Amino acid sequence: MSQIPLNLRPKAQPSFSNFQIAASNEAAVTMLRARARWTSAALLMLGPTGSGKSHLGQAWQSRDGGEFFDDAHLTDEAVLFDAINRALAGQTSGLLLASHLPPAEWGVKMPDLNSRLNAMPTLTLGEHDEESLDPILRALFQQVGRTVGQDVVTYVLGRVERSVDVLRELVHELDIAAGTTKADLTKAFVAKYLRQRSEDDLLSSPVE
Repeated sequence: MSQIPLNLRPKAQPSFSNFQIAASNEAAVTMLRARARWTSAALLMLGPTGSGKSHLGQAWQSRDGGEFFDDAHLTDEAVLFDAINRALAGQTSGLLLASHLPPAEWGVKMPDLNSRLNAMPTLTLGEHDEESLDPILRALFQQVGRTVGQDVVTYVLGRVERSVDVLRELVHELDIAAGTTKADLTKAFVAKYLRQRSEDDLLSSPVE
């Protein structure tokens, strides 16, 4: 059985320039890039898994130097409360909390933290639909120098998790695999690659 090629390319650091903007996230990206327009020094960013919260949070933190808590609902309440208070007091460059759950579902026990969270302005990232992911996937292929047909785009979107990070990783894998075998990225090639990857995943799964 042939080996799935390892992706040895250095992973690009999250930034606003390499984030794929779509209708589902445009408003949030615009606000994150305009720190001076924030109505509060602490913001909450909500969105489903795979919507780009981690990427945007790290991009914002890298550029503006504030504090970013990904999966904030899992963070110790005292730590969160302290971070919010420091941000509101101007002791940090700002605070961004991200979660796929609204604060009402965090199970917060501290009344003061709960009131702080409920008062925070909220940015919302929507779930990517196929219409928004189509141009994003094409752009990802173009970034690695590949032009693919609509049949490839439709095939991939119908079989892979709707997450830009997952798609980006798959595009790099496909680019390396096609380059290794000097093949074109056709629907047949992609189907064979995904089938092999699925079989290898099953073989590598522990037996209970």
